[in-house]
Amino acid sequence: MKLTLKPMLFAMLLAICGVCEAAPPRVTDDRCKLELIAIEPEIVTPIGMAFDREGRLLVVESHTHQRPEGYDGPPADRVRMFADSDGDGRLDRWSTFAEGFRQAMNVLVRPDGAVYIVTRRSVMLLRDIDNDGVADIRIELIRLESDDDYPHNGLSGIAQAADGTLVIGLGENHGIAYRLIGSDGKVIADDGGQDGFFRCTAEGANVERLARGVWNPFGICIVADGRIFAVDNDPDASPPCRLLHVVPGGDYGYLYQYGRAGTHPLQAWNGELPGTLPMVCGTGEAPTAIVPHAGSLWVTSWGDHRIERYRLVPRGASYGAEREVVVQGDADFRPTGMAVAPDGSLYFGDWVLRDYPVHGKGRVWRLVLPDDEQRLPFPPQSPGNTSAAVHHSNEPSVPLDADEPLRKLMTFRRLGTNRAEAILRAALQDESADARLFAVRWIADERITTLRDDVAELLNGPQPSPRYYLAVLAAIDWLTHEPSMRGAGISDELLVRELRNDQRSAEIHALALRLLLPDHRFLTTNRLRDYLRSQHLPLRLEAIRSLAQQSKLERFDLMAEVAGDNAQYVEVRAEAIVGLAAAAEKHRQLLEQLAAGDVRILRDEAQRVLRLAGVHPAPMEAKPPADELTAWSALLKDSGNAVAGRRLFFSPVGPRCGVCHQHHGRGGRIGPDLTNISASNTREQIIASILQPSREVAPHYQPWILVTTDGKSHTGLRLPKPGDDGLEHYVDADGNVFILPSESIDLRKATQTSIMPDGLPAILSIADLRDLVTFLTAPAD
Repeated sequence: MKLTLKPMLFAMLLAICGVCEAAPPRVTDDRCKLELIAIEPEIVTPIGMAFDREGRLLVVESHTHQRPEGYDGPPADRVRMFADSDGDGRLDRWSTFAEGFRQAMNVLVRPDGAVYIVTRRSVMLLRDIDNDGVADIRIELIRLESDDDYPHNGLSGIAQAADGTLVIGLGENHGIAYRLIGSDGKVIADDGGQDGFFRCTAEGANVERLARGVWNPFGICIVADGRIFAVDNDPDASPPCRLLHVVPGGDYGYLYQYGRAGTHPLQAWNGELPGTLPMVCGTGEAPTAIVPHAGSLWVTSWGDHRIERYRLVPRGASYGAEREVVVQGDADFRPTGMAVAPDGSLYFGDWVLRDYPVHGKGRVWRLVLPDDEQRLPFPPQSPGNTSAAVHHSNEPSVPLDADEPLRKLMTFRRLGTNRAEAILRAALQDESADARLFAVRWIADERITTLRDDVAELLNGPQPSPRYYLAVLAAIDWLTHEPSMRGAGISDELLVRELRNDQRSAEIHALALRLLLPDHRFLTTNRLRDYLRSQHLPLRLEAIRSLAQQSKLERFDLMAEVAGDNAQYVEVRAEAIVGLAAAAEKHRQLLEQLAAGDVRILRDEAQRVLRLAGVHPAPMEAKPPADELTAWSALLKDSGNAVAGRRLFFSPVGPRCGVCHQHHGRGGRIGPDLTNISASNTREQIIASILQPSREVAPHYQPWILVTTDGKSHTGLRLPKPGDDGLEHYVDADGNVFILPSESIDLRKATQTSIMPDGLPAILSIADLRDLVTFLTAPAD
């Protein structure tokens, strides 16, 4: 059956089929049309799908995914076929193409008509010899041997290049040892459960690793010129899910052995560690399919109930992307597999419920695109990007900004060497901080305990960045103790250990204090008071900054004491004044006194706090409109005070940048880390992002307008959480988290308006803006 989607008809059909009433998915592009093609019992719990040479739709129908007791469906998974029974060009008859599978995940049809079926532990080739719509031959090409048996963290994604090469995705497999065996008997074994992408011939021979460092790459596609793209689900505490441009030798940063949370300092999720590659962009929660079509990449988001379209934007040798949500449903819209029909429309499956166990519900939808969109070509390869094709080079994929020592180390690791210890020992003393950090990660990944003391020696030298310092600490911990999975709080655990270590220098203690969460139970008021008596100025500064960022009310009394202490360092007192901004009215007398004082740094900071807190009026200044960027660039061309700009960045009044953004280890984790913003953005671009925050919003920072069933409207940025418990977490423009039950959300609408506040020119003075821009444009030290 094929039904044009109309709300009344949709509700009637659901009622007839015994499905609880739900709003139909909404198409955001008026030129597109959404149709309900099939519903249970014809198709249930669909996953992967593909069209064959005859224009028939093949759909993997799951009956074994966490199969509950008493489930009355077929005993095994099957591949359902939707075909045209009478030659009128309409798909109208369901039948079963193949059955008897367990934990089936995906399907792919190759040019000669043979069909690949991917299960959690195998890749099989099916052939319909007599073309009667039923598979006659079944051959296992690839076998995954492992003790793990979770349904969707083994083999999953599959795609085929024009030359016949297969690319297959392997999930995290709970970090359990495995053997991947090809049709020719070749074995790839790993005792740490390292996941990634593998390639082989069309017949499953010559299996080899293509790239590594992913969580669960459920969807893979290859465009005509050989470029590979994939969607990867996110670890428990390291969102977002991501769209990847997969290149041979690429390392995408994730290794399960360090913990499923994804926050371990030796894990990267967006190219944060030397030698790892960044994502193209973040995607919606739980992406399950990716398809190149009509000039874009199309992604199904199971967890965010939507179909997303990504238009690639060249970025160096790879890409960024612009996202558009084309179809948005409610909590009972769970898109899964997707395929392009011969007529250019898109078909996709719908799991319906958030329940992981199979449940007997299911739908198939068809999205019809405008004719002119269907003809859009896929964007060509970026200039200089020659590493994306499916070739068989042993050269690693090297980030463009990698220095020569790092490039050499990456090549050694990729090709293998019997001189690893000597090479790594020398690398730990290299002038290149990136080379040293790459060596630290290599040593830890392979647990080369003989180099533990060499790694520890790095703590006696300079710490180029917070990432470097935390990685060294984490590697020492990993090499010292028996390996064990570490939770999301591993960094804080390591930092507290450092702060308790009296043998560490004051410089190291200051760095550890900067990186420790301000509200950590270790940071009592008395302990911070002790740090504020240190002879070391940087340690005092970090102590007052931690105090200012705490949430407990008693912090204000100590900050007031510090701000008014003439014996305290002036720089520390200025930080205390900023902290008092959150209680400016209560401490107005002290702030007024400081604002009228003789010490300029204190006077200026107190006056700024009183003004931004609304106690004093803002100065009358002539300012151009926010969209006149040329005029603003001229107005802000003179440098301000970077130190004052830092205080403004973290102030609880004014722009409140630190609520969402990190800088040098401090601040929120909602928006992007701005430590190195000046390395990739000009001064003019930074000014534009402050004045017009909605000009360019990355896909995974796109806010949502949510209308609940009680008629209330909410706007916030989705905070991904592991799993799906029926509750959705969001953060609003003030940094406040709010939680909504999925079933209470009546309407979801993506908005291009950033949650970063508009109108900062009206709040901040020209001097404020100069200070802030000067701080953000200063090179990261």
